[in-house]
Amino acid sequence: MLFMSLIKYLITIAVLIFSLSLSALPSDSYEPIYIESDSAERNEKTGLTQYVGNVNISQGSMLIDADQVTIYYEGSAVSRILCKGNLASYQQADQSGDRVIARAETIEYIPSKKLINLKTNASLSNSDSGTQIKGDTINYDLNNETWKAKGDNQSTQKRIQLVIPAPQKNSTTESSDLQ
Repeated sequence: MLFMSLIKYLITIAVLIFSLSLSALPSDSYEPIYIESDSAERNEKTGLTQYVGNVNISQGSMLIDADQVTIYYEGSAVSRILCKGNLASYQQADQSGDRVIARAETIEYIPSKKLINLKTNASLSNSDSGTQIKGDTINYDLNNETWKAKGDNQSTQKRIQLVIPAPQKNSTTESSDLQ
């Protein structure tokens, strides 16, 4: 009985991480899932699972680092994943090879809506293009590939900040500009 619960739990984790990687590298979903933490606790009746202390989760190019990760269930389905830390981070390569990096004190993922909510000192960036958005909260809709950011008058992040790097000059453009 305990073995079957463990198998069901591992399959649920695999499905959950696969759903996080919809726009990620296709090969990531076929990679093994590695979870490390200082401690873990699971309630078999509710399915609530909590990892505490230097939590690292990886699968292919996907990496999650947090002080604490809690997985919530409704029935047998994952309803919410909550990552907390100073700062918690999520990063993954997309199909073009760009690395998307999300950081916040709280990262919430809602699988049924395919939403990632970043709360308190939030940032979302693309490592290759250099584009970065900062705010107190950032909500990212994976289905529609849209985001909303807000500042907070009560926090240190009063307004949002968006950085769009200037286009790179290539050597051909530079040499023709000099002539």
